[in-house]
Parts: sequence; C-alpha cells; structure tokens
Amino acid sequence: MMDKKSLRILLVEDAEFEAEITKRALSGCDFENSMTRVASGEDALSYLRREPGYEDVAMPHLVLLDLNLPRMTGRDVLREIRNDPSLAHLFVIICSASDEPSEVTKAYQATANAYITKPLGLGPLREMMNKVGDFLLNVVKIP
Repeated sequence: MMDKKSLRILLVEDAEFEAEITKRALSGCDFENSMTRVASGEDALSYLRREPGYEDVAMPHLVLLDLNLPRMTGRDVLREIRNDPSLAHLFVIICSASDEPSEVTKAYQATANAYITKPLGLGPLREMMNKVGDFLLNVVKIP
C-alpha cells in the first residue's frame, strides 16, 4: 500500500534540460515526492526490474515516461512494463512535448494510464504536477 504523504516518481527522460525543469517543478509542488531520473528506456527497465546497479531501489508509485528516447522508445518501454507481471501494475504517464492526436492514441493503445503534453515554463509544469500528485494521492488508489 502506498504512503499517502509521499509519491516516489521515476522520470524516464533523455534530455538533461527537460529532466532539470521537471525536477525543479516537482521540488516546488504541494506534496512530498522523491524523483529518480534515468536517461534511457533500457535503464528504466533495469531500474524497475532491480537489475545490477539498482538492486536496492524502491519501486516508484509513478513512472513519467518520455516518448522520444534513444534506441528504445517510450512506447517500447511501456510495452515491456505491461508485459512483465511484476511491473504491469505501475501507473505510467506519458509526458511528451507532442500533442499530435496520433501520438496520444498510440500511447493509450499501448496502455498508458495517462498522456500529458508538457507545458512550457516552470510555473505551468509545477501546476500540472500538483494536479497529478493530487489525483494520485487523493483521488485514485494505486499500489
């Protein structure tokens, strides 16, 4: 069962600038959180499967997944998560700069829990993350 006070977040983002903005936005949110960032789909799966180098990590409550990753796309990572019985329960939000309807549809077809178009600027991103945190901590039940 999830601790109601804090949200563990795994950010899968290859762009350093995007990762830093997300970290800054989350640090100013109205809810407690801890964010870990990995820069590739392969690293995300290693982290989630607690492979060498990640043996002692805590399972995240939320995976924020970029679509445009090198080598392995976000949709590929999502498929791997959903096909692994030990990971399939994870709440995964695609977090992308694209609001292309076909990308949104493909993300939901790949069984994303939600699709968010990243807003420009720290303030709007913080506001969006506060809404996500409120939803996950106060509205729905997640493992």
